[in-house]
Amino acid sequence: MARQLNIRSDEAFETAQRLARRQGRPVTEVVVNALRAYDAALSSDTALTPEQQAEYEALRQLARSAAQRAKEGAVSDHSDMYDEYGLPI
Repeated sequence: MARQLNIRSDEAFETAQRLARRQGRPVTEVVVNALRAYDAALSSDTALTPEQQAEYEALRQLARSAAQRAKEGAVSDHSDMYDEYGLPI
């Protein structure tokens, strides 16, 4: 059985009905298509350009390389440099 979505909005109802009439399609199909289009638009807005993707991959490789060179037992805990109030000693 298909899951159900209830939206309690007169504006959403009227808009979906109007679009469905214009397109000659069922309201459910219109709403699903609108949600897919919105999702695709959001995804493309946050996508990285090829240059950004290359820089991101280079930084990830640098991080992997640095992690491989870390000395055994090395940590980034610097609590010995601060007092119980978080102030430098």
